Parts: sequence; structure tokens; C-alpha cells
Amino acid sequence: MSALRLNIYLFANDLPVQPIRSCIRIIQDSSFSAVSETDRNQEFVFGTKKQSGSGYGDWETAAELQTLVERIQSTGTGRIKFWSPEEYEFHLYVRLCGSDTRVSPPVWIWGPHARMFSTDEFARERVEHRTEMLVDLFVRLVTLFEPWYAFTHAYDEQPSGIVPDDSPPESGIERLPWLSFFGSEWYDRFGGRDRLLAAPAWKVHSMDTGILIREHDFPTANYADIDRGSPLSTYEYLFEQRSLSELRAERQRKKNTVRDPFLELEPGDRGCDIVACKTHISPDTTEDDYREITDRFDTNDRCYVLWVQRDEHDRLREVDTGLFVRRLVDATGTPIGDRPEHVPPERELISLSVRNELDSWPVEFFEMETEDEPSTAGRVFGLHRVPADGFWRHGDECPRELLEKTE
Repeated sequence: MSALRLNIYLFANDLPVQPIRSCIRIIQDSSFSAVSETDRNQEFVFGTKKQSGSGYGDWETAAELQTLVERIQSTGTGRIKFWSPEEYEFHLYVRLCGSDTRVSPPVWIWGPHARMFSTDEFARERVEHRTEMLVDLFVRLVTLFEPWYAFTHAYDEQPSGIVPDDSPPESGIERLPWLSFFGSEWYDRFGGRDRLLAAPAWKVHSMDTGILIREHDFPTANYADIDRGSPLSTYEYLFEQRSLSELRAERQRKKNTVRDPFLELEPGDRGCDIVACKTHISPDTTEDDYREITDRFDTNDRCYVLWVQRDEHDRLREVDTGLFVRRLVDATGTPIGDRPEHVPPERELISLSVRNELDSWPVEFFEMETEDEPSTAGRVFGLHRVPADGFWRHGDECPRELLEKTE
């Protein structure tokens, strides 16, 4: 998450008249500023491409916009700094000349760190305001440049899967960005303009030259306090031509299909299991119907994380003590086989690592052969050590407060 930055790309075949001046005007009309509030001289800050063709030269300043325009026109490519009202810094890149690559945006924006949209760090109202300012800027740029494709997305180094190799309809993309614009060139591929307008995205907006698709409310889905939009896949609806009824049916099937990652382990293999006791999560789960459990509980309800090993009877046992933890679970959400005869139902733990297919985790998240090399789950949630005198030494009382946790 630490390297994610907001970026805007616009792919267009032609540039409008006076593109640099037009971009500056749009920046100012969108409540951004082309000069920093901390700059007493109130000068534009810009850079031009090096004559060698590799990278940009040092930042320059200009009191007059015309000076900036002439300098960038002289090299064909330039970058301009601009700022949000809260002084977050953005860089606008403009390419006035042709490109050697088949698909290359004439305009793109390199934005600030994506954590400015974190509702963990900032009030939701502030994040909403920042987001809507960004959307307004994007829409104004789309209106000016009339691109055949444009997007806004948070990524680290390269926008993997969201930049096409060619113009439509010859090429597509592998996944949808947070905010995307599809020009009329895409309509036939998507089954027409009306079908595109019916896409199951968080928000769909019609523009004169195309359609705007917004997947969820805030620019990054890495934060918990967001509205992730429709549970159906907009990408599959558009690029795989799947119907809404087909997507709904598949979602329901996945919701009713349980996936136990430990089923992929061989007898003797080890991993760490995120578990809860039946006393703490609910007495209603004594029947161990994991379709209900995956709906009602998640890792926040855990009692502990145990290092376990699969045995030859489709059971998991704690590695150090041999304590029975639980049975493996089949796709219907039912535990496989029988509990050991000496284990009452209330002492079989419930796994929160078992989830439905909509949000299942791969077995690699849990695999852990030695304590010296914790699994990803072990590093994220920590591990609990079971004492030598056993797990249930206090009767049926859950010992989670008594177990030693290793970070």
C-alpha cells in the first residue's frame, strides 16, 4: 500500500487547440491551482524533456504562462506542477509530438500518495470532497480531449492490466480501473451504448462522447470504509459479454460453495489456522454449517491462531501437542468424517480460514512448515502457543486470554 499513487491517463488520437493553456484553465476551474500557495512569487513550475530523450530536466519556473507554453512546445513534451487546495502536489504531463509506441497517452497526471483517500487517517467527509474534486477534474479533461479511453487508478510502478496494447476494438484490458471512460469506439464490443449504460458498476454516467464507469466510491479499495459497489463483475459483463442473470447465478453459486484451503494440503503438511471456539462465536454453530458461519463471522471474531498439521483422517491437529483442532470441511460446508470419540462437539474449534468462494484465501496464505518461517496469516494475525498441559486444562472454558501469543 505504501507506494500507491493516484494517476490519470487519457488516450486520444488528436489534441485540442492550445492543449497546455486548456489544461491549466481546467486545473484552475476544478479548484486546483497551477501555483503553490507557499510560493511568494506565484510562478508556474514546469519541466521539459531532455534533448537526449531520457527523462526530464530540472524543474524551471516562469512568471508568465506563455513562457511555459513556448518552452514545452520547443521540446514537444513537458510536465507542470499543480496543487490541490490542501497543497497535495500533482504533475501534469503533456506530449505534443508523436510516439514510437502503438498506444501512448498524450496527457497523463501523476498524483499524490493514495493514503490521502484513507478514511482511517481522514474524516470520511474530507475524503469524499477530495474524491469528488478528482472526479470533476477527470470529467473536465475527458470533455476537452475526447479520448477513446481514459482512466484514474491508484497503482505503484506500472498500471498492470488497465492499459490496452492497441486501440479498440483490436485490443482490450485485463481489469477495470477505479474510474474509466470508454469512448464510442468501444460500443460495438460491449453490445451497444445501452448495454454499456446498464453495466453493474457503482456508478455509470453518460457523456456526449462516451460512458463513464466508476467501480466504487473512493479511489482505492484497500481501505475498509468504502462502498465497493455492485457485487457483480463489471469487467465480466463488458469484456466477456456475460449477462446480468448469469453473473447473479454464478455469485449465488459461489456464495453457497465453501472452500477449506487445508483440503489442498497432503497428510503431514502444516499451516496455521485462524480459529474460534463455539462459546465465543455462537451456540447456533454446533451443527457446524460453514455456509452460515462464513456469512456471519470473519477473522475479527477469532479466538486464536494455531499451528496445525493435517493427519490421514482429514483432521487438523495442533503441531506441538497433537491436540485435535477440527475436521476438514467439504464444498457444501459440512465437516468431513467424524470427530475423535473422546472429543465432545463443543471442543471442536471453528475455522475462520474457511470462507465461501467469493472471498476465499489461497492455501499459500496459511502454509507453514516451521515456526522460524511463519506463514502470511501467522505474520498478519500472530500465533498462539498451546501449553504442554493441554488446551482445555480449564474445562470447556475458552483459554484464549491465557494463551501466549507470539508476534
